[in-house]
Amino acid sequence: MTREDHPFEPDRPPGRPRATTHDELESIGMELFGRFGYENVSVQQIAEAAGVSRRTFFRYFPTKSDLPWGDFAQEVARLRSTLALVPEEVPLMTALRRAVVEFNRVPAEAIEQHRARLGLILTEPELIARSLLKFQLWREVIAEFAGRRLGLPGSSFLPELIGEIALSAAVAAYREWIPRHATDLPTLIDTAFEAMTDLEGLEHGTASALARGIAPAEGSSR
Repeated sequence: MTREDHPFEPDRPPGRPRATTHDELESIGMELFGRFGYENVSVQQIAEAAGVSRRTFFRYFPTKSDLPWGDFAQEVARLRSTLALVPEEVPLMTALRRAVVEFNRVPAEAIEQHRARLGLILTEPELIARSLLKFQLWREVIAEFAGRRLGLPGSSFLPELIGEIALSAAVAAYREWIPRHATDLPTLIDTAFEAMTDLEGLEHGTASALARGIAPAEGSSR
């Protein structure tokens, strides 16, 4: 197959320096996924576009499916550190709500890449399978914190239940945010936690108030 047979050109664009960091490789990979589709881009093509070897790619990412997650281990460590600093007087669910909101706050210039990243993770079959492992790490941090507060092992039923509930609230917010460019992800997550901690209240008027709080700006579209 010649280069004319396929729209993908693996060479680096003129002037692009060789990628030498985790973030640079991630940015190049996400750009290629956006242009050609996740399934149509190989590790070799990402490495060539970045001007590095496959060995260098695998030094930063064990598999192609790890790339959209970025440095997730570092992010999970950040979540753990954030929770470790929460004063004891802050109620459990309030602490989790604030920590998960902050965990999902990204700089304005990174919002669209974050949206593309979550869109891939939650729709591509290979990445959905990978998410079982990645999200488990996230849930464990939540469960550990809940266990400390409840005086129970983090691996016991109630802490694990809280971890599952927190993850479900976050993922529901992600799914709502991805197509709605006029909405704010931290606001959606905050709203999800607020609704989750008072589910009975949704039947008595709070549902419509919460929905108004996350409505897109006038004139925007999903």
